[in-house]
Amino acid sequence: MVAIKPSDIDRLIKSPSAYDAYLIFGPDNGLVSERAKFLSQNLAAKAKRQGAETEQITILNDDLSANPERLSLDLKTISMFGERKVLRVTAGTALSVNNLEALLKETPFEADLIIEAGDLKKTAKLRKIFESGKTTAAIPCYTDNNAALHNLIQDILNENKLVLSKETEQYLISRLGADRGLSRKEIEKLALYAMGKDQITIEDIDNILSDMSEIAMDQIIAQTLLGNPQIALNQLSRAISTGLNPAPIFLSLLRQLEKLHKGALSISNGATIDTVAKSQRPPLYFERRDNFIKQLNIWHEDHLAHAIHKVQEIMGKARRRNNPTLEICELEQLLLSLGGFAKNKKR
Repeated sequence: MVAIKPSDIDRLIKSPSAYDAYLIFGPDNGLVSERAKFLSQNLAAKAKRQGAETEQITILNDDLSANPERLSLDLKTISMFGERKVLRVTAGTALSVNNLEALLKETPFEADLIIEAGDLKKTAKLRKIFESGKTTAAIPCYTDNNAALHNLIQDILNENKLVLSKETEQYLISRLGADRGLSRKEIEKLALYAMGKDQITIEDIDNILSDMSEIAMDQIIAQTLLGNPQIALNQLSRAISTGLNPAPIFLSLLRQLEKLHKGALSISNGATIDTVAKSQRPPLYFERRDNFIKQLNIWHEDHLAHAIHKVQEIMGKARRRNNPTLEICELEQLLLSLGGFAKNKKR
């Protein structure tokens, strides 16, 4: 099998073919999660049409850490009540790619398998296994472009019998982020707010999406430190166009680097990445925790110390110059530099 073409992904998700296992991966964590959820539901519906009930099971990284044989057992063991199983597995540090490769040679399974992963290089073994297998499918999830956001907006608004003008839709798209999950939540929140109205207005968007600046900053910083500088720059451009000041982005970036540096020091002293992630206050959940772990795998102690110094130096210059236009240019260069470094570290 080869990687599923973007034009065929929606069809495959809605009507799963005869594959034993699916890898859903890419830089858009929200889209990875959303596609895994819908694929799991559609596999369950397919089994039900064929007369079988289905048990949907999620296996997290901590589950595999506690029981490395869990995946093999669930794939090979018939459910106690004879149900067909659908397994959703997070490709974290506890997932052995070598063991998974061996398991995939033992099909057919007693379960459908869905592996959720982050951004994978073409040379990544996990990706190559699924792209080359005869009964496996690799589904990439890249950041939504304007056309994809248009389709998402229309799907949600049609469900809620709402409309908006072309101009208002373009404004809404400019306010949305680079993560499908976050974009969906914001559109659904907007639809709920506008319920009972005939049409959504720009004023409605401003009223309900007032907190998007914090979400945008999180995405800009996360994509930079994960080695996706172009995604970060695109998100920055959207954020600046809506009036976001670059100064808090510098500060948030510095704080994140300092948290990572502290975590890297703990790892150097013998702590595990999972322990460091769990010790963060306030606690990290879901996507933020996954991103934090991925960033610690990319950025080491000395790299973080250098990055912190670089950010502090540029922030100091920006304060002295007091030139917003120049500050934006310097922020773009900083994100490009840090993101490019992280991207090279992943190779």
